[in-house]
Amino acid sequence: MAVAFAGPLSRFFAADAAEAERLRQGVELWRCDLRASVAPKVAEQLLWDERADVACTIDLGASGWPALRLFAFYAERTDLELPDTVPALLELDPEWRAASDAKFERSRYGQLLACRVWLPGDFPVTMRVPLPDGEAADIGSLAVLGDQLKWLNERTFAADADAVAGWRDLPAPVGGELLAAARRGYAGLAAAAAAAARERLPLVVREG
Repeated sequence: MAVAFAGPLSRFFAADAAEAERLRQGVELWRCDLRASVAPKVAEQLLWDERADVACTIDLGASGWPALRLFAFYAERTDLELPDTVPALLELDPEWRAASDAKFERSRYGQLLACRVWLPGDFPVTMRVPLPDGEAADIGSLAVLGDQLKWLNERTFAADADAVAGWRDLPAPVGGELLAAARRGYAGLAAAAAAAARERLPLVVREG
């Protein structure tokens, strides 16, 4: 199962509000280190309010997150046939594995495919860095993710906002139908991304 979380990172990593308060300084130091390691044009955008009392958590279903990524990957590979079901692991798909090894460098959906953390700002680069909890992750731009989700819908689903909202309740079981699970994942991630953009806060997908 995966969830999409929009809010301060200190709240994402904390079990409760009191722990978030204790973690806040560490997250802010982590952000300072991150800003110091990137180009000035990117660094000046990596600002958000870790004290914000805002958090949005959306369930993407048991397989909505991998299904969405696999669907986006196959959407631009017209030479390949879309799988019918969601594999237990994306790495079991040889085409996905090869593209992942190449960091999805040629994909128009690169930040959707490679990242699971997106920070406020509009920058084309991605960064692989340790998160505040020490786990390494690929980090992208919230604005670019929003664009890539919009492009994916325009080029494939062609669904309006009401239709997308209705997908939030679609089944997404492990090994289930890929298209339904991808729609569930899309609806949840798009809603969380919109909330994060509206509040200018990070977006994180947690798997497990």
